[in-house]
Amino acid sequence: MPAVMEAIDRMTPDERVKTMEYLWAAMTASAAPEPPSWHGDILAERRRRVVAGEEKFIPLEEAMRQLRGEIACR
Repeated sequence: MPAVMEAIDRMTPDERVKTMEYLWAAMTASAAPEPPSWHGDILAERRRRVVAGEEKFIPLEEAMRQLRGEIACR
């Protein structure tokens, strides 16, 4: 295991969050990261399913309510 991963394993949760924020800032400082190509494939499939009437959009508030309900059940 690389030394950096071992160091992360020894971090407190607060240190991990700060490290993650630092890494994100470093990654986005020079240029926006390119999304993986498969993101476009998933979006295209979702769009196709909505157009075909197989799926529908729901308001963000409803989606969050459903997710909170699922998380609470675990």
